[in-house]
Amino acid sequence: MHVLKEEKGYTLVTVLLIFAVAAIITVSLVSASVSTFKTVKVSETGTQDKLNAEMVADEATALIEKQVDSINSVIATGTVMPSQLISMLQAAITNIQQQKNGKCSIEYKTLKDGTAPDGIVLGKVTISVPVGKSGKTLTKVMTLSTVSDVFQYTAVTPSNMYLYGSPYIIGDVNIGGNLYVSNYGNYIDGYTKYIQTYYPAINGTLTVKGRYYEAGQQPVGKGISTPVYNFYSWNTFGPESFKKYFSVAPVVKNRQLTVDKINIGDMITAKALKWPENVKINSYDSYNIDKNGNAFGYDVTASQVGSQPIKGNLYVGDDLIVGENKSLTVNGDLYVKDDLTVKGNLTVKGKIYVGGYADLNGVLSTGADKYIYIAGNATLSDVSALNLNGVMYVNGSLTSKGDVNTNGSIYVRGNADVENFSNSNGTLILLCDGNIQLANNNLYKDNPKVIDAYLYSNSNLFIYGIGSNLKINGGIYGNTISLSASRGSTINKPIYADWFKIILIGYELEFQNPQPADPAKSRLTVNFKKDMILNPPKGIPTVNKVTLKEINTSVQ
Repeated sequence: MHVLKEEKGYTLVTVLLIFAVAAIITVSLVSASVSTFKTVKVSETGTQDKLNAEMVADEATALIEKQVDSINSVIATGTVMPSQLISMLQAAITNIQQQKNGKCSIEYKTLKDGTAPDGIVLGKVTISVPVGKSGKTLTKVMTLSTVSDVFQYTAVTPSNMYLYGSPYIIGDVNIGGNLYVSNYGNYIDGYTKYIQTYYPAINGTLTVKGRYYEAGQQPVGKGISTPVYNFYSWNTFGPESFKKYFSVAPVVKNRQLTVDKINIGDMITAKALKWPENVKINSYDSYNIDKNGNAFGYDVTASQVGSQPIKGNLYVGDDLIVGENKSLTVNGDLYVKDDLTVKGNLTVKGKIYVGGYADLNGVLSTGADKYIYIAGNATLSDVSALNLNGVMYVNGSLTSKGDVNTNGSIYVRGNADVENFSNSNGTLILLCDGNIQLANNNLYKDNPKVIDAYLYSNSNLFIYGIGSNLKINGGIYGNTISLSASRGSTINKPIYADWFKIILIGYELEFQNPQPADPAKSRLTVNFKKDMILNPPKGIPTVNKVTLKEINTSVQ
């Protein structure tokens, strides 16, 4: 009986322990469920608060867009002075702030008032919306400017765009014609050759007025005179096949292409300078300076002028040469009747006129509201980098063989052939009536060379990223745009005629195989540079209307 009682006691203790453990587990489960429920509720509330804040910001943006359309209608009916335009913008923002009072705050700040030589009116609009009771604020920053709207997008063409292989575009793309894509890049090595890689990537929005075409098979053709797109066999596809024909599929956005064409030829003609008819300089005239400080010479070098600045204008009857490690300063205008060569430092406080050819390296600068006009062709950076402080108008064609460092604009009536190019001082705007071709840039390097530039062509724009490896921070415009790229490393492999590798007979490109799957490994990336709008380069084209552009949206 004693043993039986002890067994009953153990049984009771065991049952009590089981009940205690069960109670603890139950309480823990209930507590965890309550905690999870609260977390989910907080998360749902936070998400809803953020959505509500975004909706308020979008409503305010829509009201601003409506006011901008109304202001542009007024501008279209007659001349509106910059001061009047700023007043209209300020009044519009104040009116919208009153409409949205209590839901958000809207701040307007004028960054450029139109009084500078470029005539730009630029304002920054900041919309701030509280995100519920979280203490956080959703902030949306936009600009209102008279800068040409072509610079508001990553890539724009009123006609067709051809994406050969795997170029990578980050931002908004507007295409007025058709879009053609292929997983074969092309390049010229004596004749047209091809590399199979991935399809292109567009990380952003895409508007195409025409149709979509793909070429999934090996192109046929080796010539160089026929347009390269004729070597591809194109088949139509629709947005439902985007994941197949884009390695990063864009988001389709239906919008009107309102981008205005820039009449580059007319702008160059309007800026044309001429040799003063009253100035006569002969080859037998010696270098001299008149009583007003104006200098005259036939063939002039910086050494001939000396180290002292020229107080007035400098007139050169033939060629001017500023050699390497030489400096020349002109406090007035510079007129060169024939050719200008700069390898050192040329500073001109006024305008620069070149009647012939220009070979420009070193440092070249003009006055704040002045510019350079070249009647013939121009070569940039064939010896060293060109550091340009000013705006340049080239009536002929342009060849650039190295770095051009500037926060300015170059207008070209003819074609532009660009190699080994970068820009590390602001953003270069290159505008051509003719073709622009970027090839042989940063050849066979594994890391991309960064180009801070916007490239605009009223003809054909063709950029290679096969042997080249480029990242363009800015944007591109072409009457037709063609981008050709591969991914990963590219090697220029030597070919020998013998086993001992003594007799070199040539080179051939060798590509990484397999090609990397990561779109960021593309050898050609075009990425929109948002801060270009807040800090527009000198000479950037403007239009008689206001454009709204979103710069950034954040929650902090």
